[in-house]
Amino acid sequence: MQLNYHGGLKRYKQIALVTDDFSIYHSIIEEARSRKLYIEVITPGHPIPPHIGAVITTEAEYEKIDFSRHRILVAEPDNPGFSIDKAVFLISGDDIEQIIIGIDPGKYPGMALVANNKIISVYHVQAGDVCPLVKKIMQTYQEKNIIVRIGNGARLIRSRLINDLLDLGLRVEMVDETGTSPRLGKGIHGREISDIIAAINIANIPGKMVGKQYIEPSLGEVRIVQEHSREHSNGRVTIPRPLARKVAKGEITLDEAIEKHTCD
Repeated sequence: MQLNYHGGLKRYKQIALVTDDFSIYHSIIEEARSRKLYIEVITPGHPIPPHIGAVITTEAEYEKIDFSRHRILVAEPDNPGFSIDKAVFLISGDDIEQIIIGIDPGKYPGMALVANNKIISVYHVQAGDVCPLVKKIMQTYQEKNIIVRIGNGARLIRSRLINDLLDLGLRVEMVDETGTSPRLGKGIHGREISDIIAAINIANIPGKMVGKQYIEPSLGEVRIVQEHSREHSNGRVTIPRPLARKVAKGEITLDEAIEKHTCD
């Protein structure tokens, strides 16, 4: 069976979903359909066919499945995408030794997970959600070498992300992101698409390894944070420069700065 996942894969073994849990069934199948990925559904207790390379199930049903233990994945109810990412990783071969995470920095960074020149998964998240997501990726691919490549735009956000990623013990490379954001054709709209494509391109460009970044926001960058505080509070609050500077440097969050200002 040909698997069509992010542009198509070669002929690999298939993924099976084995569960009587309807909520898990629904979340996994809906996620698979959104990716145009075929998943075979097998009733618990039935034998696993030889063409199956990975099984997704629940924690309660895990021990009841007669299949290679390292190829059975316990589904995460709140994040079916990770279960499918791992399953695709398993059926795409055991020769993957390096994972590259590409990041297009900004208020809402695009992210791409690439291995063996294949796109495993893509994301578009808030800047504050990047490191928690990277931690999740590290847990999913524990035995693999992970490199992060980040674009050189959005100076403050980029610098904070680099420092946080280095704290996770990761190798971080900075990439010249010139030309990585595409011009979208007629009828194609959305910043998300552009950011994700940029992240994919960044992941595929070797960069310069970087260390800890010194963050000293400019007056203009401090003003931008103040504007964000006004927007975030629906016009109720504009935080003062000292607090805005701390937010820009990553010392406190915008919500913490607004709360502190309103309580003082």
